Amino acid sequence: MTDEFKDELFDEKNEVKVEYKTLAWGKVGDWFKGTLTDNTRQLLNNLSKTKEMQTVFVFKAASGSFHDIVDKVVKEEATECVKGDFWSYITGKPALLGQLKNAKLGQVVGLRFSEEKKSTTPGYNSAKIIKVYLGEMDPDYQGESQGD
Repeated sequence: MTDEFKDELFDEKNEVKVEYKTLAWGKVGDWFKGTLTDNTRQLLNNLSKTKEMQTVFVFKAASGSFHDIVDKVVKEEATECVKGDFWSYITGKPALLGQLKNAKLGQVVGLRFSEEKKSTTPGYNSAKIIKVYLGEMDPDYQGESQGD
């Protein structure tokens, strides 16, 4: 592309900004309720020693409240999920993947951070126990996704 190429499509005002809203579990009791809209994306966990693949679950929020984690510090103020916003939950944990694989697109799903268990492996963080609740199909779900 040369400097002579001028097309208003490529103006900054038309650039699509990528915005990810990712659920975090900072404090026991954090929760989320939403409609599953996507479960097809996977990514490599480069932060993990084992470099396992993770699945990205995307939900259209009904409600929720959780404490975000920024630079390994749990925020004191809870983040409140706004109805209709899209949120991602990313996990590679076999137990959670096994529970979430039963959820269908358009189904209402609840997630709750129920407890923390101390790691038996020195140097590892405590395990966050996230419970999965599968509800009814969302009657308002029309196949929409985050990209719509």
